Amino acid sequence: MSTHGPTQAIRDHHRQLLQELERSLAGLSSAAAQGVDGSAQAQALVQWLRGALLPHARGEERALYPAVDPLVARYGRASATMSIDHEYIERYIREVEAAARAAADAAEPSRAGALRRLHQLALQLAAILHLHLEKEERIYLPLVEAHLSEAEQRRLLEAMHEPADSQAPAGPDGAHAADAVLDVRPIPPPMRHPLIFETYQRLGPGEGFVLVNDHDPKPLYYQFAAELPGRFTWEYLESGPEVWRVRIGKPGA
Repeated sequence: MSTHGPTQAIRDHHRQLLQELERSLAGLSSAAAQGVDGSAQAQALVQWLRGALLPHARGEERALYPAVDPLVARYGRASATMSIDHEYIERYIREVEAAARAAADAAEPSRAGALRRLHQLALQLAAILHLHLEKEERIYLPLVEAHLSEAEQRRLLEAMHEPADSQAPAGPDGAHAADAVLDVRPIPPPMRHPLIFETYQRLGPGEGFVLVNDHDPKPLYYQFAAELPGRFTWEYLESGPEVWRVRIGKPGA
């Protein structure tokens, strides 16, 4: 995968936009901390948003996304961007936890700064969460309602709210307590194998996940064997007749 040429120019522009936004926000924060009139900084921010960020967003809508749509349909996974949202949500939760501990442990002179940091992180997490939930409710849920039966929708809901540690055995049968569980039963069959392989690719050496399926995933095993010979482990934890659980792992380094 090339990271040079035109696509690298897009990446560079993304970094530039983020840096310029951070500088503008730092100017506003400084004015607020000093108790001075920040109207000039605010006006400069609005001008930059309309003159730089908004044209960039509209350009992507006009040119980049129409080019990417058929590529995602053919080579990618439509929900991959949503999984990145989840990665950031988890990251921010960890940072909020750390900031909350720091604020609790801080002495009085530095406690105000620690609380400001905690507040900033919580606001950033809230922004990501609002956008993420809006995308699910405007795009994903209408598709589920239109194309999955009510029974399939119920199974999906149950799988979402089933505790991960109750979905797979742990201990002597081969599963690890830290293993993630991927239950593909509520997922339409054409989408299952791409999701499973993407989950495998995210594993680190020695890590694994538990696949839960409604039939013996033997064809999936053959696909793994053909595409990743010697680079995966496969262990049945439960073999039917209604549920199959397989631990799929990546060998240690």
